[in-house]
Amino acid sequence: MSHPILNSFPRDLITVNSGTLADVLDGMNHFGGFPSAIRPINGPSKRFLGRAYTVRWAPTRKSHSIVAPQASTWEQVRDFLAPNCADGSGRAYVAGTDTGALVSELALAGGFSATDIQSRGFVSLVLGGAIRDAHVVQKLDVPVWATGFVPADTQGSYRVAECGTWCNVGGQRVTTGDWLFGDETGLICIPASIAEKAFEETVRIEGVEKNLADLIASGKSLFDAVAQLGRL
Repeated sequence: MSHPILNSFPRDLITVNSGTLADVLDGMNHFGGFPSAIRPINGPSKRFLGRAYTVRWAPTRKSHSIVAPQASTWEQVRDFLAPNCADGSGRAYVAGTDTGALVSELALAGGFSATDIQSRGFVSLVLGGAIRDAHVVQKLDVPVWATGFVPADTQGSYRVAECGTWCNVGGQRVTTGDWLFGDETGLICIPASIAEKAFEETVRIEGVEKNLADLIASGKSLFDAVAQLGRL
């Protein structure tokens, strides 16, 4: 995108807040929040902003034939390593499901894959479910958002349906190319089609809210400050 606001990334946009983005998106008739079950799990939340690259998982069962050759587990899940996305610079890796159901008792990634994602330069790893290998993941620098740690993986239960298109994380549909923003409060998805306008308005409102904070710090009541600035 060539919009001046986005060209300032990450200097200006990384300092905004998810609450402001959520308000702006509400005003654009879009709910951008992720469920609170998706949280930072490898230390204090690290702010990030990146373009989504999606991996969509789907349940799998044995085929109708008990004698026909079956796809190997590796064949069913290998694409979660996103081999077509060698350079993750500026991208947020996002894994979800067809329905949005959170896979909280099975790991959608582990220590080796998370380390590989970090090494390719992804700015975050967002999972609509769990991850395993806490002893590795908790030492990584890349922000990892997930429902928690579990020892069991997806073998025999889930397969990778598609990469680089879309996925659903707890009811939040994410399309590859959308923007993801995470901070201490939570995660927000900003559709690519409205990102320019949303970011521009967010930066404007953040400026107003700084003035609001300054008025309150000077002794003005919140009621009077809001009446003066028209913003809460």
